[in-house]
Amino acid sequence: TCRMDGATPRCVPSKLTCQDLNCPPGSTCQMDRDTPRCVPMALTCQDLTCPPGSTCQMDRDTPRCVPVKVTCQDLTCPPGSTCRMEKSTPRCVPTALTCQDLNCP
Repeated sequence: TCRMDGATPRCVPSKLTCQDLNCPPGSTCQMDRDTPRCVPMALTCQDLTCPPGSTCQMDRDTPRCVPVKVTCQDLTCPPGSTCRMEKSTPRCVPTALTCQDLNCP
């Protein structure tokens, strides 16, 4: 680009912009003062595949796989027992019998 320096024309380099820069996949261009730079794109849960039994949660700006919390709705207890949460774990416990459960002669 030509610029006038007082009465004298001078060739000066053009300032680069993000339009002049081709960033690799997984990165994007950001201006750092007057200089375009390729920076890694922020990952989201859409970019992460979690194994079975876990789900993605954002930890600040980072996606992480965390175990799925199991509840009594996820557990099928056998007859004669019912589900109760012990701390954060569902457990099948025997159902306490009452007189309504017995057929007396």
